[in-house]
Amino acid sequence: MNADRITGLVEHPLPNAYPIGPDTIAECLADGAHAYSTRVALVDGERSWTFSELHDTVNQTAANIARGQVIVWTEPNSAELVVAMLATFVAGGIWAGDLGNAAQHHAESLELLTRPKGSPFEAAMVTFTSGTTGTPKAVVHSEHSLLGPGLLSIEAERPHFGERIGTPLDLRIGNMAILGPISALLRGSTFVVMHRRFAPHLAEDIEAFGVTRLFAVPTLAFDLAESADVSPKQLASIDRVILGGAGAKPSIITAFRERFGVRPTLSYGLSEAPTGIVRESTNDPVGSGRGFPLPHIEIVIVDPKSGVHLPDLSVGEICVREASDGDWAGCWTGTLGYLGEPDRTDRLFANGLLHTGDLGRLDIDGALSVTGRLNDLIVRGGKNIDPIAIESQLAEREEIVEALVVGVPDDRLGERVGLLVVLNTGLWPDTADSLDLVELVMDVQESGIGPLDMGKVVHELPRNEMGKLQRNLPASTFGPGDQLDS
Repeated sequence: MNADRITGLVEHPLPNAYPIGPDTIAECLADGAHAYSTRVALVDGERSWTFSELHDTVNQTAANIARGQVIVWTEPNSAELVVAMLATFVAGGIWAGDLGNAAQHHAESLELLTRPKGSPFEAAMVTFTSGTTGTPKAVVHSEHSLLGPGLLSIEAERPHFGERIGTPLDLRIGNMAILGPISALLRGSTFVVMHRRFAPHLAEDIEAFGVTRLFAVPTLAFDLAESADVSPKQLASIDRVILGGAGAKPSIITAFRERFGVRPTLSYGLSEAPTGIVRESTNDPVGSGRGFPLPHIEIVIVDPKSGVHLPDLSVGEICVREASDGDWAGCWTGTLGYLGEPDRTDRLFANGLLHTGDLGRLDIDGALSVTGRLNDLIVRGGKNIDPIAIESQLAEREEIVEALVVGVPDDRLGERVGLLVVLNTGLWPDTADSLDLVELVMDVQESGIGPLDMGKVVHELPRNEMGKLQRNLPASTFGPGDQLDS
């Protein structure tokens, strides 16, 4: 399966139909208007739309969008965003949510996109990767791919009457649009547009709008659990919290459960999937770091260099393919590829697998543990340094809330190793200035998984909209006074 040399996209073999649900967004809207005519489908502040009203509003908007037209949306969360996105799909257009200048960077490639047949298997959404390690890539999905996560959620957890789905995360991010309004529409649930992330304000909105199912990132869960201005009563409506985008320390999960009575569930996924492909089992203890593949896919672990499939318990690159048996067999396709980057698309789908670029292992019972990322390795003077290993060791120290290890360009060594740490509130800010980072990380230096060349204490680690750590930091992040002389 080779990518088109101009668009950079592949044409997947025609997948099987999903075992439940509609085939298109237009069918989904029509089904909702028929089955739940007067039920509230969308809420934004004091404004609301029933399923019937949303169906009519979306179709009126779609009348002004041409088939194949690319709609680039740059404004933050609103009901207008949701309506415009759904209308784009109904009209056979192509939706692209843009948080910065990614669409401008890919402007020439966006002009290549078309939907000549208006088929659910053609390009329908462009979502830009988080760009934590470089320039954001333009990931293209079909309408078929956009429906999968919501339909899977119905089988995993049946919607209940009065379910209200919300997320304060940016809906211009493809995965959040899929998990939020698109999934809510498929589930016959109400989607609540949320605008505020500061913990006390987020708690106010959860209470005011009765959100029952919350999609968030670990930092938001931490903020809610730790804020003295948030009361358990404000989150009383919540019965499900799903965290993605970044790993969460067990202490965050435990603190949230103890304060609000709900254990957040961790999800592992990627833009190319799209969204989650592995979900944590609540039968495992908090902090197990394991999760089981969702029924539409299979996980394969391969040797990163040879591509040879590895046996259970072996660490290698995590790869994905469609399920080969069960009701969801042959339904999944994944992304159509990276827009305008055929070579990168070919590498993504090498040997018929979607290569995640993450490292992990499969346990005997089929559970996946993610252990790191291939391209996070820092090459210092020819030696490979695993930043995840250093971060994990530092995270065990009570003085440190979290740590980030990054490669900093260096003329002599290629890269030097930099460290950013966030201290426990008991240490910040009174003793931060006098803290001896050299002494603090001495055990890392002596363990052989280092070395650490530079370090500094910060209030918070740099993250993107999805809560993922930003590893592509400028050299100016560290100054002359940040050297760690071991």
